[in-house]
Amino acid sequence: MVIAHHLIFSAYGFWLPNDPRGSWSDFVRAFDLWKYGPATKVDTHRSVAGTPHDGNARLAAKESLRHPPVRFTGVQARFIGEGFAFRSSHSQITRLCLKTL
Repeated sequence: MVIAHHLIFSAYGFWLPNDPRGSWSDFVRAFDLWKYGPATKVDTHRSVAGTPHDGNARLAAKESLRHPPVRFTGVQARFIGEGFAFRSSHSQITRLCLKTL
């Protein structure tokens, strides 16, 4: 029985595939990022956001991005949440899951 779902929603420039704290990426596609090192695959499902790391290396890699990182305003974040709420409330999967509870 499914009792919950977990969704990771990120945007361009949020968490790079070769972040010093690790990532779930298998490879780095962009050469501009690849020169800062290979993908830093982690084998944990726990958050690594608080892991000590070289912040300067992370910032240098982010500076090489072709476009500015996406940063959502509060209004944009609210609209994204409302979009997910709307879609899930009209989804056959949601109705099936609710029937099993």
